[in-house]
Amino acid sequence: MSNISSRRRNYLLTPHRRDGLIEWMKSMLMHSFVLDALDTTGADTFSHFELLIDEHRKMTDQYLDDISQNNKSTFVPSRLKQLVPQVGTFYTRLPLRKAFEAYNLKYGITKRRHICISFNEIRHILNLAQIIAMTDMYKGGSQLGLLPPLVPNGNIGGGGGGGVAHHEKKEGETDDQAIRAWTSMTVTPRREVDDKSDGSQYSGDTTPEERSRAMCDRSESIAIEEAFSLLPDRTALPGPKLICFDGDQTLYSDGANFESNPRLAKYLFLLLKHGVTIAVVTAAGYEYQAAKYELRLSGLLAYFKEKGLKGDDLERFYIFGGECNYLLRLGADYKLHAVKENGPGGWMNSTKHMSESPGNWSESEVKSVLDMAEASFNSSMEDQNMRARIIRKKRSVGLIPKADEKITREALDEAVLRIQSELDNSKTNLPFCAFNGGRDAWVDVGNKRVGVQVLQSYLGVPPEESLHIGDQFLNTGNDFAARSVCPCVWITSPEETSYILKSILRLAGVPLMAILNPVDYEDKKQVNGDKDKKGIEKKVDFDEMERRTSRLAMDVFTGEMIPLQRAASRDV
Repeated sequence: MSNISSRRRNYLLTPHRRDGLIEWMKSMLMHSFVLDALDTTGADTFSHFELLIDEHRKMTDQYLDDISQNNKSTFVPSRLKQLVPQVGTFYTRLPLRKAFEAYNLKYGITKRRHICISFNEIRHILNLAQIIAMTDMYKGGSQLGLLPPLVPNGNIGGGGGGGVAHHEKKEGETDDQAIRAWTSMTVTPRREVDDKSDGSQYSGDTTPEERSRAMCDRSESIAIEEAFSLLPDRTALPGPKLICFDGDQTLYSDGANFESNPRLAKYLFLLLKHGVTIAVVTAAGYEYQAAKYELRLSGLLAYFKEKGLKGDDLERFYIFGGECNYLLRLGADYKLHAVKENGPGGWMNSTKHMSESPGNWSESEVKSVLDMAEASFNSSMEDQNMRARIIRKKRSVGLIPKADEKITREALDEAVLRIQSELDNSKTNLPFCAFNGGRDAWVDVGNKRVGVQVLQSYLGVPPEESLHIGDQFLNTGNDFAARSVCPCVWITSPEETSYILKSILRLAGVPLMAILNPVDYEDKKQVNGDKDKKGIEKKVDFDEMERRTSRLAMDVFTGEMIPLQRAASRDV
């Protein structure tokens, strides 16, 4: 416990581990808390934040328009830019008041008298505001045209008939009922019904009341899937058209693989099924050795196969290795395949109009950046007596711990900030990313800004319809660069990622326990299942999948494939 407390104290005291916008918001809200007025002034304070962001967006857009039209324009910083010099670009409006009211309704933060609103709570409110903005509610109107607003009892439509009626919203009107429905979602995701279950838990001597209660306790993810099954497969989901994900600590634990997470796998499956492009933009760089990326995502790919994901839905799943260096796409065989770089339709050729595109890099410049990184890491290792070693790949250099050793976070931050400064002061024109990976430090040629931009250009998705989800948005993290090219959501674990995706689906208008009474629905499902075995949903046996894939382990640093017995004898 003392280590955790110490880490938190260091986090707050270290400037490079603080976010300027969130810290400023927190300081503004502190006044209301001290005066015991947060309950009456908190929403108005978030309205003021919203006003400043709108003004900042308008002034930034005007300045960029003037530059693009070759008009002479003097940059005049917005009020927000003057208050928070580090603030960047906002690609959508942020309905912060609406998000704060929903969050407060759910958690009651304005009723607290001893604990002020925290950094993480403001982070959650910003995340929620971004999701609301991107699910098309804040702009008014639903692209689905099939999902009317939700009512507290979970039925669809405003009347009592349970039918689907198109709901027209006025320009700028928010869907308050959908927001209220979001607040009814469980605070901590409930234990999910096992994917191997056949519904037998509702049979036997249980009473109708017990069965009804058991049905209501089912996780939201299963209810969301049932609601989606009522819609045509090709129905477009209102919300982001491209969602990019970090890998470690976002889709799976740091240094681990995506093995057994049916809840998160289900949400990704549903998004693909309804027109969203998914891209894993990861620092893991194994060049075009597809099998190594497949091992890192083994459970997710097995889930797609068992659920029968097909055609265009499969081809909307990408992985960008080395941050922006190696682009692969999922094929009909449920394996990853390299996307061709050059020639007609090649992703490098198609994005050469971007000055920072990998297609425009020279190998001599790449070598120069890697040489500087290697020399700097050697210096940091010697100066700080690190028990570490350096590995060099085609487009990256890593500082990693020796077997059975750990490198302190402070030492890794020092190494990262040192090479960042050296590269910033050098003559290099290449984009780069120097970051603390938690257990290691890396310098990549290229970064996630370039990776997301390449995907946007190659797939034809504008920045305001793209979303990046990651856990490293401080300036020693590798998600930081993505902030400049698209809206972002800042999470801290795969569990938070699951919750964010569930929120996107929920706020897009997908009802829980839609259409039928839970008990009637389960009865009907069991009866139909007896008559038509083809209609039974396939269940993924994650335990068996993990057993089959556990014969080999992989050194996540080097990509070396290691037999399981050998892996057990070494710390990778």
